[in-house]
Amino acid sequence: MVRLWLIVVVAAVAFTVWAAIDCATMPRQRVRSLSRGVWILLVIVLPVVGGVLWLLLGRAPAGPAPAARYRGPEDDPDFLGGRTTPPGRSRTDKDQDDATLRDLEDQFHDRDDDGRPNG
Repeated sequence: MVRLWLIVVVAAVAFTVWAAIDCATMPRQRVRSLSRGVWILLVIVLPVVGGVLWLLLGRAPAGPAPAARYRGPEDDPDFLGGRTTPPGRSRTDKDQDDATLRDLEDQFHDRDDDGRPNG
C-alpha cells in the first residue's frame, strides 16, 4: 500500500511541475481567463486541481498552423533566380555573392570544356 501512495505522490508532483512549467512557458496569447502569475500560483497552491484547471480553463487551443515555409533550396524563389534586381535598386551582398558564384562556376565549366584530358 505504501508503494501505491508513493507512486501517486510522485505522479502528482510530476504533474504539478509539468503544469507550472507549461504555464510559465506558454505564449501570452494562449493564456486565458487569468494572468499567467495567478495561474502559476494556483497550480502550485492546489497541486493536482490547479493543474487540471490550467489544462481545462487556462490554456487556449493552438492557433492555425503556421504558414508553409519552403523546405529546401529548390522551393526558395530567390535560390532559383526567379527574382531579379529592379533597375533602381542597389545590389545586396547576397546578389553580389550569387553573381560571384555564377562567374566561378562558368570559369570552372569553361576550363572543363577546353578539350584537355583530365587527370
